Amino acid sequence: MATRHSTSSSQPRPLEHFSAVAERYRTLRDLDQQTVRRVVQLLASLTRPGGVLRVLDVGAGTGRYAEAVVETAAAERNVLCRGVTCDASRFMVGSGVLCGRAARLRLNRVVALAEVLPFREGAFDAVLSFNAIHHFGLDAFLEAAAYVLRPGGSLLVYTRTPEQNARTVWGRYFPHFAERETRLYREDELRSAVARRRQYRPATLEARPWVMRKALGRLVEQARGHCYSTFCFYTPAAFEVALQSFQRRLASAYPDPRRITVRNDHLLLVAPRL
Repeated sequence: MATRHSTSSSQPRPLEHFSAVAERYRTLRDLDQQTVRRVVQLLASLTRPGGVLRVLDVGAGTGRYAEAVVETAAAERNVLCRGVTCDASRFMVGSGVLCGRAARLRLNRVVALAEVLPFREGAFDAVLSFNAIHHFGLDAFLEAAAYVLRPGGSLLVYTRTPEQNARTVWGRYFPHFAERETRLYREDELRSAVARRRQYRPATLEARPWVMRKALGRLVEQARGHCYSTFCFYTPAAFEVALQSFQRRLASAYPDPRRITVRNDHLLLVAPRL
């Protein structure tokens, strides 16, 4: 059994994975717009009359979730956000810059580690993170986030648990996917980690159900493009064998390959800053 939050030294590291997929990352991943709206609802409660909300997205990759939050906040809530995205991969950050939306959305993009955020104390009203916290040192990230949050601000983290991962189409049908992904945090680990930080109020965890319909061809395209860094823990030969098995299993389970049920449930952790 793999050691929790470890990777084999013979396999590519996640940072190398994201450098390799940066240019195509936006075409590979899905975006949970309903959770974006929920995040915007929570952000709206933090705004001051006439004020601009200062938001930091950590582990933001190309910045696609930050962009969606800023756009949705303005369009649906009349909330103006001045956003900063940061990511450890300069390739992911660079890809976000090249998409051409940064200036229009007033988003600054920075290369930085989640555990050592290069911002002044109390600089942000909210710190966000989407599908990235399993790449961080959890305690160090929570400490860094607390430092850059203003009193009364909020930390909002969108993530998946190991149990949720096992229920996805990948966990159910792609051989060894759930077993190889050892980095995800359980609910109790997240609650306990926040409770250890005296700067936060007790965290709440909201279930975020998400069901889609996809064609088999799209799922194969995502797998071949390594839409999840979990795929970097397969050797090329093992990946090909697993992918063929994945296709056979789905063909057996779904007579219509154009309508495959894809569950992608997550949690939204909300931790107010004291």
